[in-house]
Amino acid sequence: MTSEPSASQDLTEAIGHYMNAVATTLLDEGVPVIGVRGSGRVRVLTDDDFETDVDGHLSFNTAFERDLHPDSENVDLHWSGTSGWCLLPLKDDDADYYGHARWIGAGLVPPVDRVVSFVATARLSPTEAGSSERPFYRTPGSDLTELHQRLAAFVPAPGTLRGRTYGMCFNHLVDSVYTARVSGALDSPDDTEISVALRPGEIDALRHLLEYTQTHATGLLGAYARYLTEDLDNRCQFAATSSHRAMEAARSIRQQLRDRQQRGE
Repeated sequence: MTSEPSASQDLTEAIGHYMNAVATTLLDEGVPVIGVRGSGRVRVLTDDDFETDVDGHLSFNTAFERDLHPDSENVDLHWSGTSGWCLLPLKDDDADYYGHARWIGAGLVPPVDRVVSFVATARLSPTEAGSSERPFYRTPGSDLTELHQRLAAFVPAPGTLRGRTYGMCFNHLVDSVYTARVSGALDSPDDTEISVALRPGEIDALRHLLEYTQTHATGLLGAYARYLTEDLDNRCQFAATSSHRAMEAARSIRQQLRDRQQRGE
């Protein structure tokens, strides 16, 4: 079975924005979501081990995956268009794609909070969260219009989207989340200086990572990376006066925001 390209793309975007809605709350909870994917291209695969059509998933960083399932190659938070959400560990010897999946079993398009609660449970006990029994809420290839309508509730208004795809929205979300985290860290009231022993190669590696961030991050996050690079170079050169440009920038921005709030802007 195939679908019209425009309908397929619209469904892909709707699925992607549903993934983004879950990712937003997980990131707020400190879960390191590094990617989202949605696929609205209908592929009616009726293999007993798969049996799905449209799908999506959230991916995490390696450390988080290892904490959940140390013996798995990857661990995704997966959404199946026929069975809903599951935590999906993937192993090299898997003969069944969903062989190690733990299913939420809360319906095809459960509320975001229900998915986030499931992830919180899985972090405590991955093998006990949800159920190994896979539910089925629709037949592959059927009721796509109704499914699309349900998912459309997660698509932001056109004025908010401004032509951006779900992938662009996710990148903006991550940028905003980490900008806030870096700002909060730099704005900490604790000015205690600590000594950390690093080898020259480790310092160079940190510098390269900060430079990489500057080339990929936009706005304030890129500026923080640039200031932190300057501060790092300053310390390595044993300057008479330590540089704290990144911290000074964060505190200046905080004060500007407070001033604007007091003016009622």
